[in-house]
Amino acid sequence: MKKHLLLSVLLFLLIFSCDEPLCVFPKEPELDNKEFPIGSTESYYYVDLKAEINNEPRDNDYDYYFDVVGLPQGMDYFVNYRTISLEGTPEESGIFDITVYLDVEGPFRDDDESDVLCDYSTSKTYTLIIE
Repeated sequence: MKKHLLLSVLLFLLIFSCDEPLCVFPKEPELDNKEFPIGSTESYYYVDLKAEINNEPRDNDYDYYFDVVGLPQGMDYFVNYRTISLEGTPEESGIFDITVYLDVEGPFRDDDESDVLCDYSTSKTYTLIIE
């Protein structure tokens, strides 16, 4: 009996003792796990990545903001809502570490705690090989 009481008290303190939401099932933005195809300086290159918010059925209601670092000369990125496209004709060959940053905002319809995400941003680094 004492074990159950102690466990209950510890669980209560864990849940209600901090300002941050308890993220047992984390609601946070996520980018695709994807291996980029190998490209060439002689060909147009295109790959897209999709974003979502884990464990959030209303992830279409959020605003998605992307930034990309590390693209080779001749390439750029374009955003279409939850999809980011990396495209262009690379001007240089090499192995590039491309980091995609994602921030999300919204949809705060009320002050309900269920609207709170565990994290509002993420990033992922991908490897792009251009021959």
